[in-house]
Order: sequence, then structure tokens, then C-alpha cells
Amino acid sequence: MPDDRAGVRHVAVVGGGVSGLVLARDLARAGVWVTVFEAAERCGGRIQAADIRGTSIDIGAEAFATRGGAVAALLGELGLADRVIRPAPLGSWLVAGSDGAAVPLPPAGAMGIPAAPLGRDARRALGLAGSVRAALEPLLPARVGSGSTTLAQLVRVRAGKAVLDRLVRPVTLGVSSAAPELIPLTSTRALTAEYARTGSLIRAAGRLRDSAAAAGGAVASLRGGMSELITALVADCVAAGVTIRTSAPIHSLTDVGDALESSESAAPAGTPGACGPTDIVLAVPELAARAILGHPVAEIVTTPVEVIALALAADHPAVRPLAEAPRGTGALVTAGGPNDVITAKAVTHITRKWPDADRNGPVGASSAGMEIVRLSYGRAGSSPETAALDDAAAQRLALRDASRLLGTELPDTAVLGFTRQSWGMPVHGDRPKPQPPAGVHLLGDWISGVGLATLIPAARELAQQLMRAPGSPSARFTGAPRPHHQISERH
Repeated sequence: MPDDRAGVRHVAVVGGGVSGLVLARDLARAGVWVTVFEAAERCGGRIQAADIRGTSIDIGAEAFATRGGAVAALLGELGLADRVIRPAPLGSWLVAGSDGAAVPLPPAGAMGIPAAPLGRDARRALGLAGSVRAALEPLLPARVGSGSTTLAQLVRVRAGKAVLDRLVRPVTLGVSSAAPELIPLTSTRALTAEYARTGSLIRAAGRLRDSAAAAGGAVASLRGGMSELITALVADCVAAGVTIRTSAPIHSLTDVGDALESSESAAPAGTPGACGPTDIVLAVPELAARAILGHPVAEIVTTPVEVIALALAADHPAVRPLAEAPRGTGALVTAGGPNDVITAKAVTHITRKWPDADRNGPVGASSAGMEIVRLSYGRAGSSPETAALDDAAAQRLALRDASRLLGTELPDTAVLGFTRQSWGMPVHGDRPKPQPPAGVHLLGDWISGVGLATLIPAARELAQQLMRAPGSPSARFTGAPRPHHQISERH
């Protein structure tokens, strides 16, 4: 039987993270022949599960923002709508790195910008003067802040220094490992668009939240962890005819052609050989994309971070207070300086934040009898404080920080399990994006911004652009995707 896709454009996707998988799935379902090349042994990027004492937890991204509905729409298509869970409405806290003083994080803000600056929690965090200054922001003329190019500039001039330093800074450092001075407004599209519509940062922050519930109420996760999304995406890609090659690093555009030839020569009978013109999508971090394009950059484009998770014995006398979640779902740190008594930038109390999670997951065990906390290290401009520590020293540091962040002393005897994972987070800056040659496209969080609510629409938009392009295979291919494309490994 002749192959329906002979002569059709072949799209090669470099990078098997969420962006690359969503793009590949959409293209393949429209009839495009797609090959994904992933350098690691697994797909998913910073979405990854880890085993801690027989329990599966998210050691990378643990949640997604619900704004816009793009993530919910995809989850519905993947049959995961009934797996969505919400965090407990416990709120989270701000803890001063200098002395451990703690206050509740004001609710219903976006990127730390409070929607109700005169509310009790906002007054506690900002002080009366800071709250009044922020409350006056909606009255400022639109021209105030019009020349701002970074989040820090806009927040400082519109809402005041207290909002910037006591709320926005710990949120951006804790969530994206980026100081607000390094976050260009071009990468905060949702906030800047709402700000343009309302003329007020305070009003924009409120509208971007799904509710006025405690901080964190505008996020959700999956019952078995975010890795369920990757499992479903990979399965759908394969079913649609996508070839996924793991352990297949790409170092140059020439490598893509060589890898495609290798894929074709190894494909089963009936797979098309020479295809039409090939589009290449680089759905990889900035450093990798620039290297592939031959456009290296000297400045720092990623911030190294490390996540450490601790499993604590729930029946230990020192741990029992955590069952009542004294600091809600977790805490962010307001860094003061080199003499801070807290080294971590954030802690998440996983078992309290996600009470509806299914901890049985892929490792076949329950978290019953454990309190699990997760700490994050590493801020823009410096390596994680844990980077040079062995496991024993890293565990001691994490336990000390968890004690101060959660407000209860946790001894070594309470620890049942420990795991750690290093990541790289994008540093946006204001450097110009590289200009790829014709037929090569850029995709990923360094292009569109961090978070699934941003990444997924960007991937789907690029898929539509490729399908609308002259000679698009979707206009000519009407046959069903062939099932012989599978996941393969290249070592």
C-alpha cells in the first residue's frame, strides 16, 4: 500500500518537554509526520516524579496555573479532567530570611502584587505605609510607569518599594528563581495585558486570579502528580504516529538531518523515505538552542536551582504539629542578606497542600505515616547553597531551614527519607533572541515565559502556524496516522 505521507513536509522537534510534546501531538493529529528528539532518557523536562521512601512526589514542577483555561482544555483532550486536584485552602506564608519572622502571604495576588493592599494580611506584610502606598496605585495616571521595561521598574513606580521587596521579589525568586529586575515585561504577557486593559497593577493582579481564596488558589495539579501529564502526552503522540527518540542529543542543525536519515533507515517497511521540506522546531532551553544554531552567548541564561524533599515520620512528637499545617501549604523567604539564618528560598508542605493526591502512583506505596516537605535552593546570580554539599550535609541544611520556615523544630531522628534534584531555570534578561534560518522555529519557556499556562498556548499556536504555512501537509494528508512510530532509544 502506498504511504499517504510521501512527499509531505516532515517536522523535526528537538526537545521532549511539554512544549515539544504538545506541538508534536497537535501536528501529528492533523496528519503531519513528526519526529521528536530528546537528549535525556525520558521526556518531560522539568516535570519529573521522584521516589522518596516508596512514595511518588513531584521533584520538578508540582502544579499549573489555571488562568486562561489552556491547560484544562488539554487535560480534557487527554482524558485527565477527572484527575485534576486543587490545593488545600490553607494559604501560604512569608518568612524573613534574616530572623525567621513570619506573616501570611496576602491572598489573591499575581506575581506577589496584592489585589487587596489594605487587607489585614497585606498590612502585616507591607506595613501600614506600604499598604497605603499600594492602595493608591489605581489612582495613578496611566503615564506613570509607561517607560518601564522590567517587572521591578513597573512595580516600584506604580505600587511602591514595599510591594516590590516584600512581596514580588520573594514570589519571583521562589517560583521562577528570577529577581524582578531580570524579568522583562515582555515575558509577563498576562499581567501586562491585564494592566493595559485596567490601567492598574492592583486591579490586574486581582483579575488574574481565579478566586479571592488563599494564595495558591489559582493553581491545580494532578491526582497522581504532574508526571501523569507527560505519560498521557507521550501515549497520545505515539498513537498519533509521532516517532519519539530518547537518549538522542542534538548539537547542531546538521545533526537533525543525520538523525532523521538514521530514523528513516531504521523505520519499518512502509515508512516514507525522502520527504518534502523539513521544518525544525527547537523546543529546548536557550543555551541548547543557541548552541544548535551556532549562536553562543557569553552571559548567563540559566539559574541553577536544587530541590530537596524530606519525608518525616508523622508520629514523631516533633512532627505532629505539622499535621495542623502551622504555615499552611508552605512559605516563601524574604531574603535579607549574607547573614540570613534561612538559606532556602521556599518550602512546600506537600502532604498538606495536596490532601487529595494519590500517593500510590507508580511506586506502589502510600505516604500514610509521613509528612513530606520540599525545599528550593538557588537564586538568580548564584549557585544553590546545596550544590557543593554531600547528601548528609544537604539533608542537615534542609532540615534546619524547614524547621525555621515551618515554625517547629525538626530533629534528625524525624527524617525517614531524602531526595534531591538539580534544575536550570531560564534567565530572561533583555538580550535579543537569535534569528533562526528559514524553516527553523524556536519554542520554550525562554521564548514564551515560564509555566504551562503560557507554554501550552504557545506550542499550539506554533502548530497552527506550521499547518497554515504554504505546502502544509495538513492540507494534503487525509489518512489516519500510522501506528508503527514508537518510542526508541539511541545511546
